[in-house]
Amino acid sequence: MIAEAQACSDQLAFALRSVKNAIRGLTPQQLEFVPPGLANSAATLVLHMAATEVTIGELLSGRRAPEDLRKAVLLDRYTPAPGGRPIAAADPGESADALTEKLDRARAFLTEVLEGLTAADLERTLTIGDRPTSVPFFLKLLPFHMASHCGQIMIIKRFLKPES
Repeated sequence: MIAEAQACSDQLAFALRSVKNAIRGLTPQQLEFVPPGLANSAATLVLHMAATEVTIGELLSGRRAPEDLRKAVLLDRYTPAPGGRPIAAADPGESADALTEKLDRARAFLTEVLEGLTAADLERTLTIGDRPTSVPFFLKLLPFHMASHCGQIMIIKRFLKPES
């Protein structure tokens, strides 16, 4: 794996462990809770992270992910690109184990794509909507994106388990 993809992969591995730890032990009701003033539940954020990894994997590779994976991460319900439809809410009853499995499947797809990148790919520009975006941008965006939403999940957990 080229160094830039490896750095992205390493950072994503840490973020994935953090997200899994954040949702471990939460009930389906806790996972679907949306605190007052916030827009998404922890379950919805997890599926959004997985959907984004699948979408960026598709963009980087130029190939579509398997339909069952796309459906599992709700890509049949929204488009996480600029100008796309808003984030689709997770279905009621999603368990932490089911969400973790979906994250793992999305990560496996993305990792396969990252392993195939070459130094020449770092010079490529992809167009999303009307915005040209470099491949290195995506390699830097992915860990930041996951860390940001992991932080949001931690905020949601504070509503569930306030400190004494």
